[in-house]
Amino acid sequence: MANDQLDQCQALIEGAAARDGELFLYALLTVMSRMTAPWQLIRLGVKAAGSDTAARVAETNYGVAVNVVLAELERMVAEMREDLRTGQGIAVGSLLKTIHDSARGLRTELALPVDSTWGRALAAQRTQISDLLRAEIESMPGRVQRLLRPRAPREIRPDSVLDPTEVAEVEALVEFVGVCRYFAGELAINEMTQRALSELRHYLDNGTRTLLEGLRHAGDADRSFRQSQVDAAVRFCAKVFGREYAALLGKAAEVASAAEGKAARA
Repeated sequence: MANDQLDQCQALIEGAAARDGELFLYALLTVMSRMTAPWQLIRLGVKAAGSDTAARVAETNYGVAVNVVLAELERMVAEMREDLRTGQGIAVGSLLKTIHDSARGLRTELALPVDSTWGRALAAQRTQISDLLRAEIESMPGRVQRLLRPRAPREIRPDSVLDPTEVAEVEALVEFVGVCRYFAGELAINEMTQRALSELRHYLDNGTRTLLEGLRHAGDADRSFRQSQVDAAVRFCAKVFGREYAALLGKAAEVASAAEGKAARA
């Protein structure tokens, strides 16, 4: 936010507060709601204090702006937790970016002592974010493997398929973990993200061959299930390796299915 914009925001807030002191916080929240990056509200505190030192900012009327941004960060983390719980992995990609930017803005715009009230609050939020993402990231390879695990014919119910809802949820989770790598450094999830994606790449690169072979030799009873596994693998590969790779895998699946059909007729 440029200095002239800060001046306009400050004039709006102080004009409202001059008419009624109780309008200060309301005006502050109104200004934040119009910002493309709400965390930038703390720049009003820095401007008012003439310093990025937390103690100096806290002495101004605009110190409450930091509390507002911390509260908004807490709200977004709670929203992300709920979205992930209900399988909304794709939807929270943009939310994760906003959370990342807010955490980084608080850390870089203010000189926050780690033992200060604000410093501890930010540290607590970053820990919550890391723990929340850790649970999702580390579960992802296992969820993919459970869906794509090769099964013996006796384990497959005739004419069954993978649960489409579960496939969509896991696909969203795969995409979400891919998004996480762009924010891994700030949110202290770099190592776990790289490990999970590496494990997934290795599994898909090797496991799809087994799935194709299973489809090629499928019988009438297990054909639909094995086809649904290959279809799910194609969707996951599109998120991990790209559309071109997934298209090649899809063509290989068509060939395997055709070979199976010829064998059945023979």
